[in-house]
Amino acid sequence: MLWLFIIALIHECFHLLACLLLKIKIEKLTLLPFGAYLKVNDVENISFIKQIIIYIAGPLSMFFNLIWINLFYKYHFLNEINFTFLKQINFNMFIVNILPIYPLDGYMIIRAIIGFFKPYKKTLKLSYIISIITFLFFVLYNFISFQPMLTIFLLIEQIKAILKYKDIYKKFLINKSKFKKQKKFKIIPDYLMFKDTNNYKIENEKILNDSDIAIKELKNYVK
Repeated sequence: MLWLFIIALIHECFHLLACLLLKIKIEKLTLLPFGAYLKVNDVENISFIKQIIIYIAGPLSMFFNLIWINLFYKYHFLNEINFTFLKQINFNMFIVNILPIYPLDGYMIIRAIIGFFKPYKKTLKLSYIISIITFLFFVLYNFISFQPMLTIFLLIEQIKAILKYKDIYKKFLINKSKFKKQKKFKIIPDYLMFKDTNNYKIENEKILNDSDIAIKELKNYVK
């Protein structure tokens, strides 16, 4: 259990290092029975590129872990059994973390990638669908290799993700209503805006910008 905690902590330290380099604030670090969970402050307002960097940093810690595990074994700080056990734990954590299940790193990376091609509302929906489907396959797999604490944690997170979907999208619209200048722009046919882009829509011979579109969309939530 101690070795599991150490590997999980190193994993989160890599996320933390990426956040410090990108000057992103950390909301909290939660210790779990099977590891740790670092929550980034206001992640929805971070660009997709920065999200990819932050969340890919965790899985990359696997290679750092392999280095120190092999060094510990080479200099006889680990016996053969512990050496094999640690390598397996390290590999298992890597595999689990790259699964596109909310809130794992794989989910955040997949959502960031989808966001390059799809409007934000569709990005959220598609990523949640992928998360739920992958989770169901994960549950089926766990009938063979049962991991109750992790399964229950992920089930609760899936429910939470679905329940807060509308709130996340409303926060996105509120952020867009402030009209921040972006490097890219798109002319969109409907009201589905892209995240890291200035969106424009032609309506009744007028050009609507992010702020105009966001306010119109927010009115639908007030009704």
